[in-house]
Formats: sequence, C-alpha cells, structure tokens
Amino acid sequence: MAAAANSEATVACGNCHEPMQRLMLPGHYGRTVEVDLCSHCHLVWFDLTETARLSGPALLDLIGAMALTQRLPHRTLEAKAGCARCGAALKTVHNRSRWGASLHLECRAGHGAYQTFAQFLQEKGLLRTMSRIDRARLLQTQGRIDCVNCGAAIARDEETCSYCGSVPSLLDVARLARALDPEGVLEPQAVHRDAVRQQALQCEACGAALPPGLSVDCAQCGATLAISRLADAHERVATLGPALRAHAAKPSPEVVKRRLEALDADLPRRREFTAQMEAEAAAQRGHHRLDGDWDWSNLFGGGTNPVRAVLLALVIWFVWYFWR
Repeated sequence: MAAAANSEATVACGNCHEPMQRLMLPGHYGRTVEVDLCSHCHLVWFDLTETARLSGPALLDLIGAMALTQRLPHRTLEAKAGCARCGAALKTVHNRSRWGASLHLECRAGHGAYQTFAQFLQEKGLLRTMSRIDRARLLQTQGRIDCVNCGAAIARDEETCSYCGSVPSLLDVARLARALDPEGVLEPQAVHRDAVRQQALQCEACGAALPPGLSVDCAQCGATLAISRLADAHERVATLGPALRAHAAKPSPEVVKRRLEALDADLPRRREFTAQMEAEAAAQRGHHRLDGDWDWSNLFGGGTNPVRAVLLALVIWFVWYFWR
C-alpha cells in the first residue's frame, strides 16, 4: 500500500520552490507522521523529530515514494536553498550514530531539516560505499551502475554522481528488512534466516562468510545483499508490507510478552534513576535552606504549621485594627 499523500501541498521546496508532496505515514502507537518530499530535488523535509517516529510500514512507504520520484530529472541543490517553512538560510549539521556519520541541512531558526535520499538512508544504516569490485559486478550483471540517491547512471570510474554529487553506494537489503521488522515477528524470509551480524564480509541472510569481492550477492545462499537501484530494493521487501501493517495494528501475544519482559528487566534501572533524582532534589532543597532561602510551599501544605498560624493571627489583628 502506497503512502497517503495530500493532493494540495502546503509547503514549497526551499531549493526549487515547487510544491512538495506531503506524505501521511504511519507512526508508532497509532499516530500519523507528516513528511514532505520534493520529487524534483530528491529531498525529504523533516520537522523536529519526525524521522525518529517512523514505524516499519512508514519506512517501507517512504522508500517506495522515493523510488517513484527517481523517474524525474534531478535538480541540483543550490547554495542559496532555504528553509521550507520560513526561507531562512540552512546550516550543515554532522551527526554520528551507531551506524556511523551522517548529515542534514538544518534551518537556522529550528523549523526542521532537509536530507537527500542517500543521507536519510545513510542515517538509518542502510547504505555502504560502493567498491570497485561492486562496480565491476554490477556492470557485469546489470550493465549499468545507478545512483541510489537520484537514480541517474554512474560511469565506471566516477567518484561521485555527476547529477546530484552523491557518493556511489549500495543499499543493504538484509539490513533494510531488519529495519522494517526490528522485532522479528514475520515468518522467516530470505533476509530473516539468521540473526543480524554486523561483522564485515558476512552474509546477513544466512550467516555464511563471504570472500573478498562477493559483496553484491551471497555465494552460499544466493541472497542479494546490496542493490544500487532504490526501486529494486523496495520491490524485494514490499511483500513484507501487509504483515507489517497487521502487526502494527495488533501485535501478537508473543511480542506483547517480550515487550513486557523487557520493561520488567529495565524496572530496577528506572527505580534507581528515580531514587537518584529524588535524592538530588532533596539535596537541592536543603542547600536553599542553608543559603537562607525559604521554601514557601511549606506554608500551604497540609498538617500543623506554627509559622502559618502566627502569620494568620497577624493578618487577623491587622484587619481588626484598621477596620474597627
């Protein structure tokens, strides 16, 4: 099922100034996440924390929408590109996650940020740089090398895409399937046959060791490990869509049990953190008292308070004295 899109886009791209496509994607806990996508510049605009709120079905829909836009010619990102909300100048922000370095173009006023398709996929840990052996095998098997960002053809010896400037990369299909289904609730697929292994030169589908050079497909099980065409990668995992949506709507009892067990296992740490916060707050209150600061909240609390009784008596006396 494709991502729902508003027929009237309310946001214009800060690079080409054309209306962007607004995608209504499924988020966690039954919520909807709005993401704006520029088909001409191959950019995605995220407000605040939208990228972290995308569920597995949402990631699948977004990659499908990205693949469809690669049929259009690419427009180069200009240095004067501005915020999609206010038009303000952008700044390059470098991030680092467990998957490595990534970047985005952030509004200086804090309204959101752009990412190219390749930057978004890199942030999710789904891309790796294409080697010369990869290029040779792609030319041998497919006759061409495609840019994973804009879809344009890349020459054998080009260091970057001549249309969008992206570094030639491959999309890891096995890792994509794991990102769509992090809880492993679906029936075993070709890419779900074994536990994830992050070691280099190892097939994530069957776990077999890969000799140097065989990085596009696995010689042991035949699984496609990396693809340069975004549409091909989406096609290989699109069959997971119905099961992913069914699971999001109603998780299986086994998954609910695992979630509860994970919460129970984390309960001691949460209690320790709460106790530490309470101790720090108590110490801070004691510090204020030693400095001569008075905790005025005590005057309005429950129970007997001598200071409060004296103050009330003084108030009553003043009222009687001036109004008698």
